[in-house]
Amino acid sequence: DRVLSHAAGLISSSLRAQDVAGRVGGEEFCVILPGASLTQAAEVAERIRLKLNEKEMLIAKSTTIRISASLGVSSSEETGDYDFEQLQSLADRRLYLAKQAGRNRVFASDNA
Repeated sequence: DRVLSHAAGLISSSLRAQDVAGRVGGEEFCVILPGASLTQAAEVAERIRLKLNEKEMLIAKSTTIRISASLGVSSSEETGDYDFEQLQSLADRRLYLAKQAGRNRVFASDNA
């Protein structure tokens, strides 16, 4: 729970006022970036990934961990509309690809 709270705070601090982030499952978050292009969204995702990974987090008296994150990115410019389920499905597929490719990376296309 502490790791998830820490991650949520770092994600939130990486966003603009009009952006929205929320937890959508166990260890998964969804971030909506209104008006952002796919390239801009991928840049935000990479910034979040780096922020999460840059600091060690104390979880016990002398035990620290470093958080890693795999992120999948999609954009309405790819699909031609703002259907949330379609965009989430595309981002989720790319998240899976990022995990399959070795984790701790951002995928903004089905190729990398």
